[in-house]
Amino acid sequence: MKIEQLQYFIEVVKAGSVNAASKKVYISQQSLNKSLHSLEDELGFDILNRTRRGVSLTKEGEVVFNAAQAIVARFEQMQEQVQRLKTAKNDTLKGRMNIHISPMLSISILPMVYVDYMHAYPGVQVYCQEKYRDDIVKEVSHHPGDVGFVLVPNTIEVFFNNIPSNVHMEELNSYPIFMAMSPKHPLAHQRSLSVHSVAEYPLIVYEAGGSKGIHAFQNMGNMHVVLSTNNYHMCEELLREGQTLMYSYPKYIGKRVFSDFIHLPVNTKEAHFELYLVYNKEASNQERRLIDSFSGILQQYL
Repeated sequence: MKIEQLQYFIEVVKAGSVNAASKKVYISQQSLNKSLHSLEDELGFDILNRTRRGVSLTKEGEVVFNAAQAIVARFEQMQEQVQRLKTAKNDTLKGRMNIHISPMLSISILPMVYVDYMHAYPGVQVYCQEKYRDDIVKEVSHHPGDVGFVLVPNTIEVFFNNIPSNVHMEELNSYPIFMAMSPKHPLAHQRSLSVHSVAEYPLIVYEAGGSKGIHAFQNMGNMHVVLSTNNYHMCEELLREGQTLMYSYPKYIGKRVFSDFIHLPVNTKEAHFELYLVYNKEASNQERRLIDSFSGILQQYL
């Protein structure tokens, strides 16, 4: 038995018909009827008399209706109490936080996360910067209160082998690798791509600097990286020429990033993107509270 079943039941009784109640709770009559029948099946008896004129309570239904009203009222009271506790907790969280983030994350999910965070924690000052993955780790290593979010290919061993001892990397998610391209690109009609086919075209890496020779497929073929930048418009212009490819991932599609282009998955079991939360092991309790609060909201968008 779910609380929403009781809420729907109460609304139907108050409205006098399923049709009227469905308009009030914004679900279809079919879904509302299904919920009521499911409740009756679970109870083992009918709680409504149904006629063409509407509905009325059976004797058993009157008992259930009174109990349902008490249960729903207590549930709503509890929701209000929980919300007050959350608000009080959020209001007490204050401070400043520097966030260093990979450009591919910044352009796809950071805007929504930032807005939600500002609403939830108005007392916290947030400063965000796009940085290269090595620079993110360096900043976090040098500044215990800073936090990083890194999207990095699992194939770049040199990155993982050089994490300082005072930095913790917590994997939050992983994503398949896609390639973005112009609709007029020779590969645009494919359903998916092979690493071999990708190697035949110039490649763009959407990154904040770094070595242009270090990327996901660097050891899988003779790749030619023509551009490594986090300048959105430069990437767009080069892609529009119709011959280049650019690293992409599913969040570009879901958030309509580089939406004028085709995004196709690359068939490989060897390489994928991994998303990490990066923080300093020496961060204070207050700094960890700030880090955890932002990470918690970001993870809702992964």
